[in-house]
Amino acid sequence: MTGAAFRSLLLPPARARASIAVLALALWATAAGAAGFKATVEKPPADQGDTFELVLSVIGRDSLEPPNVAPLNKDFEILDRGKRSRMELIGGRMAEVNEWVLLLAPKRAGRLVIPPLTLGAETSAPIEMNVSAAAIPEPPDDGPISLSVDVLGTPPFFLQSEIPIVVRMYDRVGTLGATGDPPTADGATFSQEGEPKSYARVFDRRRFRVVELRYIMRPQRTGTIQIPSVALRATIPTSPPGAQEQARAMGRPAMPWLGGNFDAGRKVTVFSNPVEVTVQPRPAGVTGWFLPARAVRLKETWSSPPAKAKVGVALTRTLRLEVQGASPAQLPTLKPVETDGVRQYADEERPEAAPVGGAPGAVAEVRVSVVPTRAGTVTLPAVTIPWWNVVTNRAEMAQLPAVTLQVTGAADPAGLAPPPATAKDAPRPQADPAAEAAPLPLRDMAAIALVVVMIAGFLLFSGRRAARKARIASPPPERPVAGLPARPGRAAPTRPAVRRPRLSLPDEKTAAVAVEAACKAGKAAAAYRAYLDWNRASGPGHAGTASARTPAMAAALHEISRHLYAGERDTWDGAGFRTAFAAERKAAHTPPKTRAARTLAPLYPKAR
Repeated sequence: MTGAAFRSLLLPPARARASIAVLALALWATAAGAAGFKATVEKPPADQGDTFELVLSVIGRDSLEPPNVAPLNKDFEILDRGKRSRMELIGGRMAEVNEWVLLLAPKRAGRLVIPPLTLGAETSAPIEMNVSAAAIPEPPDDGPISLSVDVLGTPPFFLQSEIPIVVRMYDRVGTLGATGDPPTADGATFSQEGEPKSYARVFDRRRFRVVELRYIMRPQRTGTIQIPSVALRATIPTSPPGAQEQARAMGRPAMPWLGGNFDAGRKVTVFSNPVEVTVQPRPAGVTGWFLPARAVRLKETWSSPPAKAKVGVALTRTLRLEVQGASPAQLPTLKPVETDGVRQYADEERPEAAPVGGAPGAVAEVRVSVVPTRAGTVTLPAVTIPWWNVVTNRAEMAQLPAVTLQVTGAADPAGLAPPPATAKDAPRPQADPAAEAAPLPLRDMAAIALVVVMIAGFLLFSGRRAARKARIASPPPERPVAGLPARPGRAAPTRPAVRRPRLSLPDEKTAAVAVEAACKAGKAAAAYRAYLDWNRASGPGHAGTASARTPAMAAALHEISRHLYAGERDTWDGAGFRTAFAAERKAAHTPPKTRAARTLAPLYPKAR
């Protein structure tokens, strides 16, 4: 077979290549999965008064008849309906996605199920959800807009407590604009917490838009502190006579354009209810950190069992503090206690507001890297958090028991210690071996084979075409450039040689002596600079960086960096850094182990 015939087999005509491409795309789309009718919930409801969207979607086609949503009327109220379409990349190709969007409100609390819904001959899967009782109080009056001020915390409140205050505006007419004053009180300060939050709620079959602002009240004295009424100035739409009542009867807000024209609206001012807060003094005899709360829970988890600890191998210990009835600023710091035989590094602790036991509270979590430095039995002391129980009005203690590590392995005199634990230390989800071992369907294998054949043919054709172009377009020969003639009586002009500065590399032995001298003198900055010079001269791959070849040097670099950048004023002991540097120099001069090269078997082995 000639070369041209062989190329003709690999490269079919243009029409055949186009057919193969269409067939491959069709099989690829088939392998991605056929379009179907499905139901999804966006932002499930938190309580009975919350609203949510149910999206019913179909891919690759449209339906003149909408889905049958009558089964939803048993547990949900349909507040609004809509339809939208968009283009989405599915299985490597653009497909049309048609969606029916339903705004739903639960009719009751408890375990609710969105039943299977039908679209023609297709049926969606059911969706389960748990809905708690409504936590948002109803509007204080029946006006178009209303304002309320509530205390989220549960008394008693103490002088050093931070009391959460919430201001809510209830709007059921579509307010055109509103401005309000922050709460104030004689004997307390207020600071806004976060951004305004807006959501929808249903009260007595009427839909409201609720705008919520949260504040933190800090009492400056004991006794009764009164929060006066807060004023809200708003512009509400107006409507022709009878439209307001008609809209209310239909359970919808009034529309100002029912009369055929728009107007600027009507300006109104509403006031909230006054609130009184009683602040008690700090209990007698309580010293140290004061944490008033209704409940406190202290938990811990380990990345691996402490009984199987090894020298130099980091264990990740996660401490979690959950406090009911407190704010994030009131939580104490979860610091590990220094213990002989281990080194502990804690990452940054970030307390945040979160519900605890179904009530407002705060949560703090910290990850600690625990690195054993010697073999044997090492006991981590108990973790204790003192707090004041506002329910029983007495001091209590949340405690984690002491943890005993059974450490195995040889001790390292340099003291191995990795950098602090990060989010990467968290265990990753493992793949299911059964799912990975499942065979591919036949249509998937056919689609993949066609795509591979197309790619191979395209690469072969492109390579031969590029080679032909390279032979045709050969570069022109270089011509000598004539120099400028010299003028009579002057020497021929010459170009000065360009001299580039030569980089002088530091001497490895000189840098090592500088590291030793700085460690003995206790000068951390000089030791760090000398180590960088030594690392630059020690070989490629580590030039000018604070990298390390050994775990001991990595720990020593972390310690000296923390000392330099944290602004610590205490003296620096260079003994540990000097010991780690000695191990680092030894590792730098140790040649890597190479594997013996394999020799090929003889092409024609001799008979024995």
